[in-house]
Amino acid sequence: MKVKRKATKEQKVVLIALLLGDGTICSNNVFKLCHAQEQQEYLNWKINILNELGIKNSGLKTYISTCGYNIGKKVIYTQLSIIPIIKVLRRVIYKPNKTFTKKLLNWIDDRGLAIWYMDDGHLNVNSSSKRSSIQHTAHLTTCVDKCTADMMKIYFKEKWNIEMRVWEERPNKFSLATSGEQETIKFLNIVKPYIEQVPSMLYKLRSNYTKEEFIQHQLSGLKCETLV
Repeated sequence: MKVKRKATKEQKVVLIALLLGDGTICSNNVFKLCHAQEQQEYLNWKINILNELGIKNSGLKTYISTCGYNIGKKVIYTQLSIIPIIKVLRRVIYKPNKTFTKKLLNWIDDRGLAIWYMDDGHLNVNSSSKRSSIQHTAHLTTCVDKCTADMMKIYFKEKWNIEMRVWEERPNKFSLATSGEQETIKFLNIVKPYIEQVPSMLYKLRSNYTKEEFIQHQLSGLKCETLV
């Protein structure tokens, strides 16, 4: 008789973090992580974490997208083996779309926060000549309703002691952003150790330049300064 093993706390934390970002669980309980080809290093990093935690997956696979804004482009992905915790997460989180409660968010650790940011976050660098110094804002493109966004704002203050502000991403869809330079620095210091493990994602810590300029500097072997 096959013995079903309960998921460990570490496994649950990572799976919830992956779902906060780009991870999806289909109605047939297939858990997939998909990325554009240029994020292969990042996906391999995720796969290594899954392997270290004993979460079986298909390894890195590819297909050519036939729909959406990636049509005709190569997409890389991994697919997780169906285990009981994935079925539970599908039932708890999809209502019918992804819905996160504070109880679920409280599972997230430092690495989980970094995954959330690397998946759905970006750093805005405002170097306008009208400002006396460069201003940095970390954004999390959550695209949730106002009530959920307000809950997430409280969560960040209570768990991470980081002040966030809520802003309207598009009509009736709200996202989060750090409220001031010091809050941005606090946030980036938490996620920095994990982003540094994925050099191609270092632009999310940059002190200056656009994302494209920072990456070009990296490719050219030039010094790339980060904010933290």
